[in-house]
Amino acid sequence: MVPWLLALVGLGVLLVVSGFRVWPLVAVWVLALGLLWIWSRRVKTTRTTRIVAALVLLPILFLLAFEGGWYLIPADLAWLGVVLTEGRRARMAA
Repeated sequence: MVPWLLALVGLGVLLVVSGFRVWPLVAVWVLALGLLWIWSRRVKTTRTTRIVAALVLLPILFLLAFEGGWYLIPADLAWLGVVLTEGRRARMAA
């Protein structure tokens, strides 16, 4: 849940810093995140798939930095961290 909250906070910061001038851009990002959230709940993925997805998303967000991607990078890094520690916790429990 932390990566999703970080993404919303990052977009909120973008909205406030811009003086609410980029609200259409933030709305598109929120819509995309909402669709991804719904899709992620319906599709079962492996740990490897989630790691690869987070690593592939990172350069895409850098490329989209001026379109608001810069504010989503902390959420992507948090997602990667959660997935990596999730596997470590599973190995320690076994």
